[in-house]
Amino acid sequence: MLTGFLRTLILFFVTTVVLRLMGKRQLAQLQPYEVVITLMISDVATQPMSDVEVPLLGGVVAIVTLLLLHSLLSVLSYVSMRLRRIICGRPSVLIRNGRICEEEMERLCFDLSDLMEGVRSAGVIGLHEVSSAILETNGTLSVFPKEASAPPSREEMGVKAKYNGIPLLLILDGKMQVRSLRIANLDESWLRRLLQGQGIAQDRNVLVAALNTQGELLVQEKGENARKLTIKAIAPEEVRW
Repeated sequence: MLTGFLRTLILFFVTTVVLRLMGKRQLAQLQPYEVVITLMISDVATQPMSDVEVPLLGGVVAIVTLLLLHSLLSVLSYVSMRLRRIICGRPSVLIRNGRICEEEMERLCFDLSDLMEGVRSAGVIGLHEVSSAILETNGTLSVFPKEASAPPSREEMGVKAKYNGIPLLLILDGKMQVRSLRIANLDESWLRRLLQGQGIAQDRNVLVAALNTQGELLVQEKGENARKLTIKAIAPEEVRW
């Protein structure tokens, strides 16, 4: 029993490290060869766990070999467009200039129900509002609405756009995020002074505190009667991230 436990633990960490080295893309965004390699890794990893007669080293070697194969195919698809088309395929245009490409739909065995589902998932009401639709090599459907159906941009509405970057989490579940403070060129004492000015004595009383790119500190306390606060912390022109 102990042997099986240790083998499972080792294979879990090896598989996790290998999948992390393969990259951060979500499963739905994987290329076909990446899906195959992921499935093969899961199958190879389960064999030494379920059968103690299967050498553990053999499973680890097979998993590392699949990692090397993934790295090789990734490099080849990066350096050569021709090899990328062979390895990953090419996108298929399903709607062009508002017209459905029937021949391409038939070739891919992609029916109208699938097309309409993909269009609705993209936030477009119906096919009549679509200018172009492209089936990407990873299986996702990219939908581009007609100009008349697309929402107006800020430029078209004459509204001046503001910089709207990623907020920095300064406190998460009562714990100070020092790295985020360093990115904003701020320190812990500055943040604590702001919180104390709102009656928050300790970091552990804060569920989350985030500094957005407009210079506002968005705070939510812990507890049933938790307050949600918006504090003007720094001037927008002082934002440096």
